[in-house]
Amino acid sequence: MRSLHGFVRPFVLSLPVWIAGVGLAQQADLHALVTAQIERAGEASVTELWLSAAKLRDVAREMSVEGLDGELERSLDKSGLPERAVLMLLAARLEGGDTSNVKSKLLERLTPLLAAKVDELAVAACGLAADPTFRTVDASERRGLIERLLAIGNDATRAPGVRLEAAFATCRIGMGDDVRKARALMNDFMESSDSELRAQGALTLARSGAEVSGRLYEELRRLSILPDAAGRLALAYLEKERTREVGERKLKNLAELQKLDAGEKDVSAPPESEFDKLKNLMRMIRRAHPDGEKVTDEQLLEAAMQGMLQSMDEHSSYLAPKSYERFEQDLAAGYGGIGAYVGEDRQDGLFTITRPIYSGPAYNAGLRSEDKIVRIDDWPTIGKPTDEVIKKLKGRPGTEVKLYVWRRGMDPSLIDRPTEEMVYHVGRAAITIPTEQHQMLPGKIGMIVLNEFSRVASDELRKPLLDMLDAGMTGVILDLRNNSGGLLDEAVNVASLFLPRGTLVVSTESPLGATERLKTETDPVIPADMPVIVLVNRFSASAAEIVSGALQDHRRAVLVGERSFGKGSVQNLIAMSGYRDDVYQDENGNGRWDNWEKITKDWDKDGEFDFAPRVKLTIARYLLPSGRWIHRQLDKDGTVLNQGGIVPEVVVEANRIDAWRIEEMRRVLDIHAPREYVDKHWAEFKERFSQIADNDRKDTALYPGFDEFYKGLATPLAPDDVRQLLRGEIRRRVQDARGQEFPQGDFVEDLQLQEGIRQVLAKQSRRTDEIEEYRSTIQPDIAPRLNIAAADQNKVRDALDKLNRALKGERLPDATLKELAELLGESLKN
Repeated sequence: MRSLHGFVRPFVLSLPVWIAGVGLAQQADLHALVTAQIERAGEASVTELWLSAAKLRDVAREMSVEGLDGELERSLDKSGLPERAVLMLLAARLEGGDTSNVKSKLLERLTPLLAAKVDELAVAACGLAADPTFRTVDASERRGLIERLLAIGNDATRAPGVRLEAAFATCRIGMGDDVRKARALMNDFMESSDSELRAQGALTLARSGAEVSGRLYEELRRLSILPDAAGRLALAYLEKERTREVGERKLKNLAELQKLDAGEKDVSAPPESEFDKLKNLMRMIRRAHPDGEKVTDEQLLEAAMQGMLQSMDEHSSYLAPKSYERFEQDLAAGYGGIGAYVGEDRQDGLFTITRPIYSGPAYNAGLRSEDKIVRIDDWPTIGKPTDEVIKKLKGRPGTEVKLYVWRRGMDPSLIDRPTEEMVYHVGRAAITIPTEQHQMLPGKIGMIVLNEFSRVASDELRKPLLDMLDAGMTGVILDLRNNSGGLLDEAVNVASLFLPRGTLVVSTESPLGATERLKTETDPVIPADMPVIVLVNRFSASAAEIVSGALQDHRRAVLVGERSFGKGSVQNLIAMSGYRDDVYQDENGNGRWDNWEKITKDWDKDGEFDFAPRVKLTIARYLLPSGRWIHRQLDKDGTVLNQGGIVPEVVVEANRIDAWRIEEMRRVLDIHAPREYVDKHWAEFKERFSQIADNDRKDTALYPGFDEFYKGLATPLAPDDVRQLLRGEIRRRVQDARGQEFPQGDFVEDLQLQEGIRQVLAKQSRRTDEIEEYRSTIQPDIAPRLNIAAADQNKVRDALDKLNRALKGERLPDATLKELAELLGESLKN
């Protein structure tokens, strides 16, 4: 599986289909294997040829079949083979066994390829010439090869890449004067006035093993600050040189070895293997660390693997079986169960439904937010781990579970001794976790929030978009804030809802294969002339950045919000060798394990289905349609070298709340004041609360008994802060009553969404003050009409919002008043 933090899709290498079909058969027709590969080599890139050659050897090794080397040699004896096929066969044979009896024959087949007219093939042939095998050929053959390579290197009519690869091969198989001549050629490239040629010369010279100093050091240091492959390679060579220097210094101190355990380490003993070092370190931790007794060797080994992967980049990681199980479930967006978000209430410790999934059986059976499940059948949940309770709730669709539910207002003694009057019978079902919420905003603006790019993301977006189009939608706001990514296929499918068929969405570049260009394959749902706004923030990452970046590059949408996270790398999910998933009976044929399905092979006999561990390894990078790589780059200390991310056309910071206000708001919530207020007035004002949930116009007069309630809190919060707390509780209660979740964006409070609304209306030559619902909630966009500089417009809007809050009771700091006066002063004079 391949992932972008996120996203994951079946990763199919550009290898012939026959490799997958070979399997682990005990007998194989090597001739057929090699012949089939030769036939397919004509259209393969060099990278694919190398990968296919390696895979050939892997397949033969997995089948425990001897004789591949002989079959490759017989194939090389054939005349009329395409150049690419010869390259593939040579690469496969050089990776094989003893070549002492065939090295002259291999050289004979390689030599004509050095003069290949296609630069890519000539570079590849020179690369093969650097193989150590050719250092051991007859002296006259070796001299002939070196002279050919030097001639290519000095041929000004050949491409720079060919010349430099020939020089590199000379360094690998030549000696003394030959190496000096080859490196002199590389130095000539470093003296070029063309920066690209200088870079190629420097990187090749460093690759040849030359001392990194003087002119070479300066050129590598210049390259290392560039955010591209050449920069990363240059940085690696500099790091290698630093490592060598550090190693030399350490060698000088070998006599000062520390004592290990009770005795002096025997310096005359053979050096430890790398695995011995790891085992000794694990033993030291277990014996000497204060918490050493709390960890197992398995946990330490997992931490070591995690450390290795994290040292490469922040997105590579080790997924232990339980971690992978959660990862897989998140992507699947489905399970068998009652359909509810659940967790332990931190205040009373009870297992609580935080919110039912409104299309699920729990809601249909009458369960609501904040219901406490105190018993499942005859099994009490009190004091049980949350994961254990969740396992009891999940199960085969169609089966029934008996739940004992305690609600606020009931006798607390019933928590431990529930009665039959508290019982709800809930039928389990196949649950699809909702990935979207949508709402038709005033002015016929459709807002749709996508939480993650799961396997059902595009399908879940398509239906509400079509429904809102049928209802007269005139503009779309796609909210990708806080969306950390998901499946690559779904990123392309979501983009397809907005872009014409055949439009490039993203490209991936990997050393494992050719560049992959992913395009839309269906007609768009949204008409081409309909305004589209995309909301992003610093938590929008990976697949979310692909969609927003593609819409931005193709000028199909205006982005509003904050710079996105900046994740432009591709991960591959790889099963750990030597481990295997438990085996199950796939009863519903969906290709993945569901928690009710029968386990047919339980390798560790623990009675539970266990996944094998996986490695999430970075193997490629992705590029937006314009060629942008938006990856945020860090050095080894975590210092940001390049911010990366996607910068929206309209930058709007999220709502900011002072720290003291956040703490006081938490205090008011912890004493349950908003909840008790809603409980008190719900029955009488249910209809008004429904209106408040949609839009309260920021008017505290709509809230029954607000002044008395506010006074009773004795809080330093402004009345508008308390209004927001009450409205949040009301919206939670109303969505339970309606059976439909409110989107995360709320046009009454959300500054970024408000700007998105402004942008949609502006494209339709309309204004927010023309629409009643927005007139009292969204500040009119007066900044452009007052001729205020674009850089100051966000500050003005923020100040106006604070001024509006001050008019409703919040004390406005003098500094804010001064800032507003300075920003508006000149315009107001005009």
